[in-house]
Amino acid sequence: MTNPSSGRLGFQQKSKMLGSEVSVEHYLRVIGHRKLIILGIFVAVTAGVAFYVQQMPNIYTSYSVIGVKPQKVPESYVRSTVTGDIRNRLSTLSNEILSTTQLQKIIENLKLYPEERKKLAREDVTAKMRKDIATSVLGDFGGNQDLQAFKIQYSGRDPQLVSEVANRLASAFIDENSINREQQAKGTTEFIEDQLEATRKLLESQEAKIRDFNLKHMGRLPEQQSATVQLVSQLQAQLQIENEALAGAQQHRKELEAMLTQPPATVVDMDPPGEAKPRSPQTAVAHAQPADPLAGDKAQLAALMTRYSATYPAVRQLKNKIAQEEAQAKAKADSASVAVAVPAPESVEAPGPAPAQTQVPVADTTPHVNPVIQSQIRAVDEEIAKHIDAQQRYTKQLDSYRDRLDSIPVTQQELTELTRDYEISKAHYSQLLDRKMNAETATQLEVRLKGEQFEVLDPALPAERPTSPNRGLIDGGGAIAGLILGLLAALCTELFGMSVTDSQDVADVSGLSVLGVIPVILTQSDKMIRRRRWIIAAASTTAAAVIVGVVLLLRIRNQV
Repeated sequence: MTNPSSGRLGFQQKSKMLGSEVSVEHYLRVIGHRKLIILGIFVAVTAGVAFYVQQMPNIYTSYSVIGVKPQKVPESYVRSTVTGDIRNRLSTLSNEILSTTQLQKIIENLKLYPEERKKLAREDVTAKMRKDIATSVLGDFGGNQDLQAFKIQYSGRDPQLVSEVANRLASAFIDENSINREQQAKGTTEFIEDQLEATRKLLESQEAKIRDFNLKHMGRLPEQQSATVQLVSQLQAQLQIENEALAGAQQHRKELEAMLTQPPATVVDMDPPGEAKPRSPQTAVAHAQPADPLAGDKAQLAALMTRYSATYPAVRQLKNKIAQEEAQAKAKADSASVAVAVPAPESVEAPGPAPAQTQVPVADTTPHVNPVIQSQIRAVDEEIAKHIDAQQRYTKQLDSYRDRLDSIPVTQQELTELTRDYEISKAHYSQLLDRKMNAETATQLEVRLKGEQFEVLDPALPAERPTSPNRGLIDGGGAIAGLILGLLAALCTELFGMSVTDSQDVADVSGLSVLGVIPVILTQSDKMIRRRRWIIAAASTTAAAVIVGVVLLLRIRNQV
C-alpha cells in the first residue's frame, strides 16, 4: 500500500529490503503503478520513429540480367584461348568498371548525386555510387548448368534514372568483356610468337652446331660406319694384291739378275788355219730368248680374276698396264735385235796347206752386257717402286680409316647429345607452331565476335515500388523500442527509492507484523487527480493512434 506522500522508502529501508529476495509480483505491481510513464515513453518513441521514417526518401532498385552466350563455332574446331570461371571474370570486370574513372564518367553524363556533389569530395561521391552497385552470379538461372548468368543492380531515388544507370552498367560490362577477351587473345598470340621466335633461334643454333660437328667429324659419323668398313675391306684387298704383285716383281727381278750374271758360251769355228771366225757375243745374245718381264703383273691379274669380275676397276687398270708394258717391251726388243755389223779381224795365213778344223766352244772371259735384260730389270724396278708406293699409300689409308672406326663410338655419343637437344627443341617448336595457329584462329574468333559473349537477358526497368526503407519493419521496431524504454524507465525509478505496493513490503522493511490494512479513502481531490490522469492517458493514446494512422495513410498514398 502506498500514497503520494509516503509511497517511497528511505535509503536504509531500501537497503534492508534489497537484502531479501524481491518477488516478481513486486515488479509487476511496480509496472502497473508506473503505467503512465511506460505509456508516455512508448507513444513518444513510436511517434518519433514513425515521423522519422516518413521523412526518409524512397530508394528504388533496378537490375539487369546478363547471360553468357557460348561461342558460335564448336570448340572441337576452334578452342578459345580465353578461359576461366565466370565468377573470376566477373570480379575482374567489376574492378575495372567500378573504378573511379569509369564511375566518374557515368556520374557526369547522367548527372547523378547532385546534392552530394555539392557537399562531398569526388572520391566520396564515387565511393557512395560504388556502394549502390551490386553484382551477383545466378548459378541456377534457367535451370541449366551450362547457361551462366549474373545480375547487376543499382539503387537510387529516381526510378527512371536508376534503370538507366543499370542498363548503362550492363552495356559497360558487355563492352569491357569483349575488349578484355580480344586483348587476352592477342596477348596469348603475341606471347606464343615470342616463344616461337626464341625457340626458332635456339633451333637454328643447334642446327649450326650439328652441321659444324658433322663437317668437323666427316668420315667418323655413325651413319658412315658401313661405308668406312667397306672401304677398309677394299683397301685390305688392294693391299693384299699389291703385296702379292710386289713379291712377284721382286722374284722376277731376281730371275733377271741371275740371267744377267750367266755369260753365254762363245762358239769358235775350227776353220782351217788363218780362217778361224769366232762368233761375237752380241750375235749369240741376239739369238737368246729373254724371260717374260710381265710375269708379276700377269700373276697379279690372275689373282684378281679369281676374286673379281673383268669389269672390276683394279682388273681393268691392271689389264691396261700389262698391254702398255707389252707394247713398250716389244718396241725395245725390236730395237735391240738390230745387229750392228762389226768386221772380224783377218787371220794370218800360214804357208802350207790348210788343215781341216772343227768348232770348239770357248768360254767368254770378257764382261757380259745384255741391254735387253738390263732394260727389263729397269722396268721391273719401276714396277717394284710403284708397288711399294701403292703399298705405303694403302697402308696409310687403312690406318686413317681404322682410326675413324675407332673414334666412331665417341663421336656417336657426342652426336647423340646434340641430336637429343635438337629433337627436343624441334618438337617444342612444332608444338608452339600448332599453338600459334590455334591462337591466331581464336583471336580472329574474338575479333569477329564469334566467341563467348555477354548478352542482356533481362534489361533494367523502372521500379514501381521502393525497396527501402521498409517502413513497416522500422515502425514495428520503433514501437518495440518505445515499450522497452518505457519498461526500463519504470524499473529504473526503483533505483532512487523502492515503492511499497503491498503490506508484505511494510513487513519486510520494518520487520514488524502487519495487524491490519486500512483501505484507501479517496477524497474529492484524489478522485480529480485520478480522473485527470486517465484523461491524459486517453489523450496520449488517441494522439498516438492518430499519428500512426496519418503515417500509414501517407505511406499508402506514396506507394499508390
